[in-house]
Amino acid sequence: MGYRNLSPQAMVNISGPWLDPEQDRKVFTSLPLLAPLLPSVEEAHGRILTTQRLGTSLQQQAKALMEKVLALDATHDRKLRGAYNYLGALAEMTDDPEFAAALLDLRDRLAPAGLKAVARSYGDQAGDAKLLPSRLNDASEKLLKKLKTPEGPLSQVVDAWVAAALEIEKVEAQREQLALNTPANTDGATPREVLNARNGWIRVVRAIETNLALEKAATGEITERLLGRLRRESARADRRGRKGGAEGAVEPAPAGDTAPPTAGGDDDDDPFDGA
Repeated sequence: MGYRNLSPQAMVNISGPWLDPEQDRKVFTSLPLLAPLLPSVEEAHGRILTTQRLGTSLQQQAKALMEKVLALDATHDRKLRGAYNYLGALAEMTDDPEFAAALLDLRDRLAPAGLKAVARSYGDQAGDAKLLPSRLNDASEKLLKKLKTPEGPLSQVVDAWVAAALEIEKVEAQREQLALNTPANTDGATPREVLNARNGWIRVVRAIETNLALEKAATGEITERLLGRLRRESARADRRGRKGGAEGAVEPAPAGDTAPPTAGGDDDDDPFDGA
């Protein structure tokens, strides 16, 4: 069973009873193979506590920025497709060949790559938005303002997708800044330390599982008492993770420290997906 989907809150709720004299600490220390691990549990538990606030804050900020990017991208793609298809439809409907040619010329000036433009990277979309004015001439600008849509002049639709593309560029810069230059909190915790705290906790839990399996004095009842909550929380977290709703933690490799996790986005890997 993996623990990559356990949240920091679940982690401290699992290891907390092992340290509490009123709960499982006496049972934990009564087992010869587990007792030596108690200092490691205390350290791992403490590191989760001290970094939890930062980790949660970073995830919330990163999530909010990602949601903003997705909403802006949806607006960009919808407006671009609408304008592109609208001009093509008008060209099909008119019986004036010169007007049809002007419509198609405007369409191709607005989106030289056609509808493939909506699948381009955020950086390419922003660059294309910056280049768009240079592709228009007097005739195409006049036609853009003359054509009407339910939302007003077609120029407003184009302005909306251009504004969305440029705003995405700004938000992506904010995401990069958050990832690279996040200031330390009062405990000096950095995003890397948040990740290391989670991985360290998982390593300790793996050691507890291994030693408990070798512990001759560990009955089924004791094993359930010490690991039952861990297994139940992990199973729930895995179910949420499969639905895309869990916070990610990275399960450490068998040896050495783990590298920061990555999750593919439209443009760049997102270092907060595993923080």
